[in-house]
Amino acid sequence: RNLLQTGGVWINLGPVQWHSNAQLQPSTNELKDLISLAGFEIKHWEITEKLLAYRHPDDIKRGTRAEAYRPLKFVAVLQPDRDEAQTDGNLLSSMEKLRQVTGRRSGII
Repeated sequence: RNLLQTGGVWINLGPVQWHSNAQLQPSTNELKDLISLAGFEIKHWEITEKLLAYRHPDDIKRGTRAEAYRPLKFVAVLQPDRDEAQTDGNLLSSMEKLRQVTGRRSGII
């Protein structure tokens, strides 16, 4: 959020996979909510059904989660600040707002 000017575009293509030590491990739906709460308008959101190998196409045949992934593709545009308190850029603050709005707690520490 702090690297883009208003109207800036965030393009993502890659796995949604969190390190085991990550403080936050939101699901793709929770991640979408967080991105919106951070002041972005999501223009495109897609989780590809086709598995992609991390290293070599033959890795997919082994069938473990760590060797292939389904990419999350999204395009989001940074909107003008509506209220500094609402879009303060603090991820933990956004997570708390997500909890309040949705009541979701699973996968979030």
